[in-house]
Amino acid sequence: MDRLSSFLLRRLRHVQRREVRRLAVRNGLLMMTTAIVDGHVIGRYLPAFDPSHLTGEVERDRQWVRDRLAAFLIDTPQDKSGRPDLLSAASVWPAQLRRRLAGCGADDAALAYAVRLVAEAGQVLGIKTMATVLLLAAAMEESGVELRDLVAFLRQPAGVFAVQVTVEGFERALPHLIEETAFVPFGPYVGMAADFTFVDELWTYVEGRAKRVFLQIPVAQTYRPSRSSMRAQLLWALAHGSPVLAVAETYQGVPDQVDLTSDVRLTGGGISVTFLADLLEAVYGSDAVSRHDGLIAVIDAGALTLDDLAIAVRPGRPILSSIEALVGLAIHNREERDNEKDKGDAVSSRRLITQSPSERATQSSQDRSAKGDSASSSAGKRRSKSQPTGAEVIQPVPADGETRGEGRPPLLVETLAGYGAAKDWALGVKADLADYLAGDLAWSDMSTKLLLSGPPGTGKTTFARAMCNSLRIPLVVTSVSTWLQGEYLNAVLDRMANTFAEARAHAPCILFIDEIDGIGTRVSASRQYADYWNACVNKLLELLDGAVKSEGVIVVGATNRPNEIDEAIRRSGRLETHIDIPLPDIPALAGILAHHLGADLDVVAKSGSQEGGQP
Repeated sequence: MDRLSSFLLRRLRHVQRREVRRLAVRNGLLMMTTAIVDGHVIGRYLPAFDPSHLTGEVERDRQWVRDRLAAFLIDTPQDKSGRPDLLSAASVWPAQLRRRLAGCGADDAALAYAVRLVAEAGQVLGIKTMATVLLLAAAMEESGVELRDLVAFLRQPAGVFAVQVTVEGFERALPHLIEETAFVPFGPYVGMAADFTFVDELWTYVEGRAKRVFLQIPVAQTYRPSRSSMRAQLLWALAHGSPVLAVAETYQGVPDQVDLTSDVRLTGGGISVTFLADLLEAVYGSDAVSRHDGLIAVIDAGALTLDDLAIAVRPGRPILSSIEALVGLAIHNREERDNEKDKGDAVSSRRLITQSPSERATQSSQDRSAKGDSASSSAGKRRSKSQPTGAEVIQPVPADGETRGEGRPPLLVETLAGYGAAKDWALGVKADLADYLAGDLAWSDMSTKLLLSGPPGTGKTTFARAMCNSLRIPLVVTSVSTWLQGEYLNAVLDRMANTFAEARAHAPCILFIDEIDGIGTRVSASRQYADYWNACVNKLLELLDGAVKSEGVIVVGATNRPNEIDEAIRRSGRLETHIDIPLPDIPALAGILAHHLGADLDVVAKSGSQEGGQP
């Protein structure tokens, strides 16, 4: 292992142990005191448990700490204010261990030994994290970038970094290393994926957090920003002093806008036998690797991914078992890729054989034009607009009609009971809609977007049907679960856009979106499936924001969990009006019964009073 790789791995272990010590202090396992030495304030950790239980045998003592004090080495639960709930941690102290404060009689060496054991016992070495560090070191060596130069650019307010390492999983692993550990200096960091052009929302999402925001440019993802939107993202990020990071794990390369303006360019190859030897050395030691270097040399390293490394190599597992697993995974991956290639070639051959000469020429022309013709992409999008959305369109019941089934009067907002502010809002919209249709009021001056929340069974869907009848306009009903029935992300986004387009086709109308909390909230770019859920949230923001003309569409979103909706969805111009429907009280229950029972209510009440009067 070279010096740079060794140094970066030592730093990774150092920052992990430092975080473990801080976590142990928050949980009450360690105490921290300060002293002034030569004018400098020095922090000192002390064990809050009795160190006399330690024997001096490192492996045995480390396991003793894990067995008895593990609850103090994990993140503590938080109370409603977001502060750590230390009582929950303190309650798990073993009966045979008592807190020992300063002056417990142990010497400084024993106290330092106990603190070191705590840091080592709580340290969790992630194989993917270690592999990412080694790949980063190899890219620095290959690109001739000095560590001091990289640190200098990290110190700057708005550095641009382009990293290309051809290993599957690296594009997600590097941002995860930056965000989830303190490995990269001048942090902590939080990454925002530049998937769409909602620049303002990307940055206000982390407003108030003491973290340094960096803009992550997706490269290998299917949903890449357009050139114009990427330019806007770059300008915004650099104007606000935020670093920009583009990570590529394929030969596709980073976008030109980033590559041409980058301060640091790192390029590295894939997983090699040398890399595997360094990783195994970091886990098992150099002696174990030297004893099995012949077995390591025959591994088809280029067929492995970062996930394969995490599956095969695990601390505590024998090195031979890890090597055997790496060999088997490499063979499996290579065979799977060869089968997919053969299958694709066979399909292409069958297609050409069954086509006529004219059809083959047409197909060849289409294939050539598809490589660089953006018009074909636009045509594909237009065709996708005709796909079904799954929404249901409900027409209002005639004013003089009756509810089908039992002769009840039509459901109207005016006769609803127990809806409070929601009823007032709907009646206000009814009055404004009349003025809008008469040409006396602009649509932009109306309140046309509502977030309706309440426990299950409080009648959120009933409220939408009543609005449909009272306002005398169609009701388009859909849900987030209906949108998510799309097989791929593009299909989901198309369903969302097509639903709004269908609502505009019925304007003026009401678009009712049930289970809107299912759209979730935007998450950090390094989280699993972040590109999928961030794309869904951003698409909904676009549709609600008026970027697509939506005059004549009243949007009502319903949810049982309003706190699980992205805050940007509830901001001005979107679902800014939030009304909670409470559980019905006694007068509201009486009104509900009156609507459903109608003339039968008197009979039921009279029957109940007679039964109640019997002895």
